[in-house]
Amino acid sequence: MALAANLGSKSLHTVVMLRHGESLWNMENRFTGWCDVPLTEQGEADAVDAGVLIGERGLKFDVAFTSNLERAWRTCALTLAAAGQSGVETIRSSMLNERHYGALQGHHKDCPKLVEVYGEKKVLEWRRSYHTAPPSLYDGEFLEKIGPAGLLSSAMNDKYIDAQQLNTALNKYPSMTSSIFTANAANDRSIAPTTESLQMCEQRAFGYWKEVIAPRVIAGERVLIVAHANTIRALVKAVDKIDDHKIAHLKIPNGIPLVYTMDETLTPTDVTDKNDELGFHARYLVSARNHEKMMRYESSVQKKMRSLFEYLDVNNDGKITHQCLMNGLARLRNNKTINEQTNTTTTNVDRTDSAQTDLSEYSIEELIRSVPHATDGQEGITLKAFLEAEATLLPHLTNLKLLQ
Repeated sequence: MALAANLGSKSLHTVVMLRHGESLWNMENRFTGWCDVPLTEQGEADAVDAGVLIGERGLKFDVAFTSNLERAWRTCALTLAAAGQSGVETIRSSMLNERHYGALQGHHKDCPKLVEVYGEKKVLEWRRSYHTAPPSLYDGEFLEKIGPAGLLSSAMNDKYIDAQQLNTALNKYPSMTSSIFTANAANDRSIAPTTESLQMCEQRAFGYWKEVIAPRVIAGERVLIVAHANTIRALVKAVDKIDDHKIAHLKIPNGIPLVYTMDETLTPTDVTDKNDELGFHARYLVSARNHEKMMRYESSVQKKMRSLFEYLDVNNDGKITHQCLMNGLARLRNNKTINEQTNTTTTNVDRTDSAQTDLSEYSIEELIRSVPHATDGQEGITLKAFLEAEATLLPHLTNLKLLQ
């Protein structure tokens, strides 16, 4: 079924979730949490690519929800603009902010001092445990031992800082640098946590989904949600009813739209394949640009193949012709080749370009011949036939590095 057609159904609802594009601290591998850092150039390109995909698939929105953090609301704005929907109502809320990492914020995730002082097991527990929260933002002992990287960074928005708690921590350990936020701390901090476990973050995001977003979906409005890895993971957990211990294994990629089709009870209607242990029912919108990233994040072969099919279905009619298959796979393969060539010298590119092109054309023809009815003219291949050809398709897709 075409994605746009779902939006026109009275009994089905489509919700699109999108993690923000790459941020500066994603690139630097830092704990970000509620610190307000900008998108990188790559991150802005992620957002535009997502918007182009949304526009190409005919997805329209009545309202968009995003967080109060720049990397999310900037992604939301760029995505809607690229989709030709800049006028869509957009609501920002701190309830969709990323998980608060407490005193870890601003520190590198692979900081050797963290492991040296607290041990690898404890640091991993802070990062991955469902129930355990990292040290509080104002934990004086942690700040003294490791340093107040997040607190003293200009990225720490002062409206989320409690001046009294901060000064108490700083006064207890006078060797630390004075805070730059003392005079400007916000008076109303009722919504600002000082640290969160995954469970606490999930409860916050799910509460907002249940009380604010879900009623608008049920009312028939078409919804885009642009947020963060942990808040989107929390929404996915709620929608797909994923177990507490399994949800931590779900990876949410930057800048790739996740599309849910739901019935009137907001239960996903797309059934995941039997080998998907998580029970994650969203579909990825794939482009030549984000395809490789999606393949790294997703473990279900059937979901990867379905995403490929929907990318190839340029007419959005549930079928792909021989020409669609040839052109689409060639675009994916050419994009892969271009990316590989950026890491080689000009001499190497000149020497290998012809061979790579020949390999691409030959391999794609071999792949097409492995799909039943792929050469039957204009009738086209259905999704069912494409998925049923998995066994014969996999070696060719793997050879072309189109499926990992």
